[in-house]
Amino acid sequence: MRVVAGVVLAVGLAHALAFRPELAGTNAFWWWLLLPYAGLAALAVRHFWKQGTLAERLTPRWGDLSIGVVTALVLLLASWLARGVLAPNGTPRRAWLYRVYLQLGDPEILQQSALLTAALLAIAAAEELVFRGLVLDLVTARFGPRRGFIVATLLYAAAMLPTVYLLRDPVAGPNPLLVTAALGAGLVWSFLAGRSGRLAPVALSHMAFSYFSVVQFRWPGM
Repeated sequence: MRVVAGVVLAVGLAHALAFRPELAGTNAFWWWLLLPYAGLAALAVRHFWKQGTLAERLTPRWGDLSIGVVTALVLLLASWLARGVLAPNGTPRRAWLYRVYLQLGDPEILQQSALLTAALLAIAAAEELVFRGLVLDLVTARFGPRRGFIVATLLYAAAMLPTVYLLRDPVAGPNPLLVTAALGAGLVWSFLAGRSGRLAPVALSHMAFSYFSVVQFRWPGM
C-alpha cells in the first residue's frame, strides 16, 4: 500500500501546484498535471508488464468505442444536473463553476491548440492507467473486488482535495466541484474497469468526458 499512498500524494501535490491561481488559463497549468501523470502512467505500464496483462488491459476491442461514448454521455448529463444542484444560477455558489473554468482557460484556445488538446487527452488517459489500473489492482488485492473499486474511487477523490481550497471563492467558500466529480465519475470508471478487467473503454470514456466538459459543453455564458 506504500505505492498507493505515494501515488495519491504525488497526484495531490501535482494538483496543488497546477491549480495555483497564478497559473489560471496558462499552458503551465497543463504541464504541471501532465508531467507527473506521465511518470505515474509509466509506473502503471510497468506494473501491467510484470503481471503479464499489458496487452489484455490496453488493446482495444470491438465495442470499446460504443462503451466509452455511452458512458461519457451519461456522465456529461449527470455532471450538468449536478452543476445545477451544487452551483445553481443566481447564487454565490455559481462562482465555484467560474473558478474551475477560469483555471482551465479559454476553450477556444484549447480547441485550436493541438498540443493542449493532446495534453488534455493524455492526462485523462494517464489517470485511467494510474487510478483504474495500478491503484485499483493494488487496493483490490488488499480489500477484495467489492470494496476495492470504492476504495480506489475515494483515493481518486482524495487526490483532488487541494482544489477545494485553491478554487475557493471569498463568498461561496471552499469549492467541492472537482472532488464531487471525481467521486461520481470515478465510481463509474472504477466499477467498469473492475468488472471488465480492461482499461481501453474506460480511458476512451474519460477522454471523451474530459474533452467535451472542458472544451465543448461548458455551462452557457462561460
